[in-house]
Amino acid sequence: MKTFRKIYWLVIVIMIVFQLQIVNAQYAEDALRYSQLGLGISARQLGMGNATVGGVNDYSALFWNPAGLALERDNEFSIGLSSLGYSNDVSYLGTKSTSDKNVLNLNNLGLVYSIPTVRGSLTFAFGFNRAANYTSTASMNAFNPSSSFSQSTNLLNQPLVNNIPFQLYLANIDTLTGKMVSIVNGNVQQTLNILEGGGLNHWTFGGAMDVGPNLSVGVSLNFASGSYSYDQTVNENDTKNLYPVSIQPNDFNQFIYENTINDDIHGFNALFGLMYRNPGKYSIGIALRTATTYDISETFGESASSQFKTPDTSGNYSYFYPSTANSTKYKITTPYVLSGGISIQPLEWLLVAGDAEYTDWTQMEFNTNNAALIEENSRIKNEMRATTNLRGGIEVSLFSLGLKLRAGIIDSPSPWKGDPSSRDQVYYTGGIGLQLDERTALNAAYAYGTWKTLRTNYSYAVSGITYGVGTDETVTTNNLNLTLSYRF
Repeated sequence: MKTFRKIYWLVIVIMIVFQLQIVNAQYAEDALRYSQLGLGISARQLGMGNATVGGVNDYSALFWNPAGLALERDNEFSIGLSSLGYSNDVSYLGTKSTSDKNVLNLNNLGLVYSIPTVRGSLTFAFGFNRAANYTSTASMNAFNPSSSFSQSTNLLNQPLVNNIPFQLYLANIDTLTGKMVSIVNGNVQQTLNILEGGGLNHWTFGGAMDVGPNLSVGVSLNFASGSYSYDQTVNENDTKNLYPVSIQPNDFNQFIYENTINDDIHGFNALFGLMYRNPGKYSIGIALRTATTYDISETFGESASSQFKTPDTSGNYSYFYPSTANSTKYKITTPYVLSGGISIQPLEWLLVAGDAEYTDWTQMEFNTNNAALIEENSRIKNEMRATTNLRGGIEVSLFSLGLKLRAGIIDSPSPWKGDPSSRDQVYYTGGIGLQLDERTALNAAYAYGTWKTLRTNYSYAVSGITYGVGTDETVTTNNLNLTLSYRF
């Protein structure tokens, strides 16, 4: 079993000399993850489908449209909690499986301070906001007759010293072509589990003032920090005994692989807002979120093992690729985001609102001299598009009961060219507001989200043709938000 390594000793030495570094790839999907914000803050806004740019008038204006702070005539303390339930129905090689994950976070914590003025308004606010949540999960278990994860191009293309299939006796170098050839080419039971976690926080400060009888402007400065984690585990087994030859390496039994990524995220952006209002009738707002340049510090590692049915000449059944720890740094620039909204009050007890949010996703960019990432910039330009998110909601006030009932819808089109509408993220929302006393309000909201997506688990090459092994996934989310505010 070990003699074939000696045959390639010279090749190994050459490869080690010229290719010592392990390359961890970033993709357009990474830039997209950090460019998208989540469902925002405030149960009141979520209950109305986040249609807030034209009428927000509390602490959450820092996140949606800071000009709305000028409508706040009292001081306000706000605290909120959010819960996310993420469920994923995965279809993989003709089999289906479901995985779930739940997470509870502090949604916001902030203070609004209104400065008394003879005319108009001058208001400041600061606090903490949960801007995005990266929680997700996917699990799959199926018999794969056509390929093995050990054939993955990301594994086989590594230098020999870091080539996991080669190190675990699952691949060899063809003496005629000089190319790496996998020994396990399918007929394995595959179990794959993927967990993602972390999120993005905004430490924010802002203010607003009236510049006319019914016109206000505002700005919020957002210092972003957060984390992202990715854990992929792959387990392959010869459950049908289709590798029966009792001589290694053709008596394959099991392959286990784990890949982890942890990102530390820091960035900054500003949000500028404008709001015009006709009291008791309508208000119109515009907000512009500047591009964010994120500094990403990434650590990543791999570990793996293989097992055979019979021992080699040294009596070994199993082989191990020890856990590695590597790091890299890169920058991502996100697009500008332009939002506009209107809030109309046709009746004293009825409020109707709508928003449109424009983002050109082709503006995303990796800031680097790395040639591979520059190629991803080209992919972003060629494969992504501009989208307009639409949000709408209503609020009904039941004055005799001290209640407010809300409902809304959010439609976020896929940023990828050619994607069908089934891959748009759609949320249906509802909420309730209760005035506990003259100064204290409790708001609760629920949002149900659903969309379809694709995932490529790995790719492999046969005779110069690359094949992708992927999944069809249906994601559903259940978001709960609870906000308590006190005005003084």
